[in-house]
Amino acid sequence: MEFGMFYVLESPDGEFKRAYDEMLGQIEYGEELGFDSVWLAEHHSTAYGSIPNPAVAMAAIAERTKKIKIGSLISVLPLGNPIRIAEDYAMADIISGGRLQFGVGRGYQPTEFKQLGVSMERTRARFKEELEIITGLWENESFSYDGEFYQLDNVTLRPRPIQKKIPTYVGSISPETFDLVANMGLNIAATPTLSTLDELKGQLKDARETLISKGMNKKDIDFVVNLQMHVADNAEVVFEKTQDYFDWYFDYVGQLVPGGMVPETGERQEIPESYEAFGEVAKSMTGITYDQLRQAGTIHVDGPQKLIEEIEEMQETFGLTQLSCWQRIGGMSDKLVRESMERMATDVIPYFKKKAAKKKAYR
Repeated sequence: MEFGMFYVLESPDGEFKRAYDEMLGQIEYGEELGFDSVWLAEHHSTAYGSIPNPAVAMAAIAERTKKIKIGSLISVLPLGNPIRIAEDYAMADIISGGRLQFGVGRGYQPTEFKQLGVSMERTRARFKEELEIITGLWENESFSYDGEFYQLDNVTLRPRPIQKKIPTYVGSISPETFDLVANMGLNIAATPTLSTLDELKGQLKDARETLISKGMNKKDIDFVVNLQMHVADNAEVVFEKTQDYFDWYFDYVGQLVPGGMVPETGERQEIPESYEAFGEVAKSMTGITYDQLRQAGTIHVDGPQKLIEEIEEMQETFGLTQLSCWQRIGGMSDKLVRESMERMATDVIPYFKKKAAKKKAYR
């Protein structure tokens, strides 16, 4: 069982230098505390996220750390050129000494696509080609591709990554993606941000069974779950301290998803083809409360023992192997984030490390 830190790096106040400095400081501290990895989310043009190119931040993180894995969660492939993306992340793998983990997805926020001049039509088909090209460039000296959207003729990637096969995770819970994941020998990353935790458990249980039925070895299945959390001894006190940060986040993301309500106009955003599921999500998020989010397991604001029990249940249900801990939510203060990290390092991470060591000793 591995534990990571996660950053969208929301910046409601627009103080980006402070946000970057706090993130880098927290990651250095996280490595000292025993976290295994850090994950970065690509977002553009809004206060929702401040990492337009995770590969740039990865280079800075690599210079400040020695051993933690450094991943994207996710890189939005349809917003870029697959050759450039392959180059950027190959460079990050080299600078970090082979610590890259590559999480990818097709994106979901219409504002980002519009501002970058990219269509949201047929993103699933484009994403498939882009992912095949990136992995093909990484794993072959010379690579050609004849697709509907891209044609490559004996392209050679420079620089080349250190790792012969980059650990790759597809951000999805849709059955349409399971075939791609199984056929390419990849894995899945998911979050209950737009659902309940119980719904996510069921989806990942189905995904695991589907991948195994398609011939994937159980030992190769490595699911990452990204969970918004704040861990503290006195849950009710911290509940009050963190509520404003969670409220800001969920109010804002509810506006950005397809079908989300635009406050200025009172109208809902259009829902592109293949994003229909977001329409119901957007409606369900309108007016959702902090208590409802907590009860649904969408967020974990509680003591360490409750989190340990939740992790063990996910291990039992679908074989959870990595938990990505989203603790800097809505621009949360550096002090509060570090307090939660310390509780993780004191009570949660050691519990699972000891459990793994005991299991290994009995083999």
